[in-house]
Amino acid sequence: MDYQARRRYTAVVDVKDLNSEYPYDMQIYNIPPTGELSLEEFQELGFDRLKMLRLMETTSCRGDLKTLEDRKKALCESLKSDGLIYYANLLLANGSNPQSEEHSQIRRKDHISHFILRLVYCHDVELTKWFTKQEVEFFKFRFSSLDKKGVEHMLNINNLDCIPISPDEKSELKNELSLSSGKVTNIDITDIYKVPFEKVIDLVRGRKVYLKGGMAYITHMDLSFVFISYFKENLIAGLERAKILYGNISDDERLTKYLTGLPSAFSGMARVVWSTTATPIDKLNDLSKTSYPLCMRTLHEALQTNSHLRNSGRMQYGLFLKGIGVTLEDALRFWRDAFLKKTDGAEFDKKYAYSIRHYFGKEGKQTNYTPFGCQKIISSSVGPGEYHGCPFRHMDRDSLAQKLTSCGVFASNMTEILDLAKDAQYHIACAKYFEVMHNKPASKPLLHPNAYFAESRLLLTDNDDNKGE
Repeated sequence: MDYQARRRYTAVVDVKDLNSEYPYDMQIYNIPPTGELSLEEFQELGFDRLKMLRLMETTSCRGDLKTLEDRKKALCESLKSDGLIYYANLLLANGSNPQSEEHSQIRRKDHISHFILRLVYCHDVELTKWFTKQEVEFFKFRFSSLDKKGVEHMLNINNLDCIPISPDEKSELKNELSLSSGKVTNIDITDIYKVPFEKVIDLVRGRKVYLKGGMAYITHMDLSFVFISYFKENLIAGLERAKILYGNISDDERLTKYLTGLPSAFSGMARVVWSTTATPIDKLNDLSKTSYPLCMRTLHEALQTNSHLRNSGRMQYGLFLKGIGVTLEDALRFWRDAFLKKTDGAEFDKKYAYSIRHYFGKEGKQTNYTPFGCQKIISSSVGPGEYHGCPFRHMDRDSLAQKLTSCGVFASNMTEILDLAKDAQYHIACAKYFEVMHNKPASKPLLHPNAYFAESRLLLTDNDDNKGE
């Protein structure tokens, strides 16, 4: 992958080349990706993969999910509800999916995003341990979805010294294999492989394999131990190489700020999203001026002016309000009052109340939706008459300047923010906006609107406490 500093561009990849480069659903990530990538896609892919790993970590810690299949199913549901459908597809891919542009694009994202996070997690010992653990767990989940053909593909492309034994050898060792393969009921129809015993030390230690001449005889089901061990070894070695490669981009402030801030920023987002602190709706007007990121302030003010927001705006702002602690009852009252000039109570209940209850998890499949993060907001499409999205990306320079002026941003800071937005450095533009509005920079990178709000409240509350003293 070309990590050098660049202006924005879109990489166009020929479908045939893409299919040739990514023929299979699963990979060991032995070879780094090549080609060009826009800064925006770089940031989005890294954020999405980290979000996936965080969701997987949460799922793996749930005591009510007893089996791997239970955890995999729960993770799949979480990925879909958080808009990471392509990771849900990767999770369930059987390894035998036909060649198509859609499958190849998903595999490309998987490949690139993994290497982006290697750069994020290669420096700190504890972060490296966490990343390795989560990636190995994700690999284990995915391997369990492979069918026989998918496993054979993995064997063919990775040269793991897993040799299928002949029918004659199986017949000769039938009794020994039956005794060592406890859960296998019929050895005659079970594929058996022999591998160097050091590749399956855990199985040897647990006396779950037959050993002969330095080779361990394992079933088709136990191949996962071989691949997981191989994957982990390659990942650890790859993280060491990433430390060296990081020097190629250390002079690019846009990338280094993103890479160093990503882990802590997401942790902050997770805490904010599930905060139990209630926020009264009669304080929202004041809060919109002091603690809202510009994207949410824009939506709030558009709602006040127009007494209406279109669906995408309602979702973006409504989930943000949910994340800062507005209850379902207060949310219904807030939106009903906001729409009152154009929509009476009966019409509101008929047209809008259901969707609010739905994203609070009280209707339909009762999915508990989480607030949109910056990458989802930045990548959204915004049409005429719509106010959602990221102002630093979706507003033209003049409109953004007018909005910043109305928020109290002086000319001395205006040019810097506008230039950052022009250069597609949306996160840094937002961070500068935070600094201007609070007369102090945020203590950590802000990659989620709710993290912005939480950082603002923390800073302003501390200031109030200090004044009281």
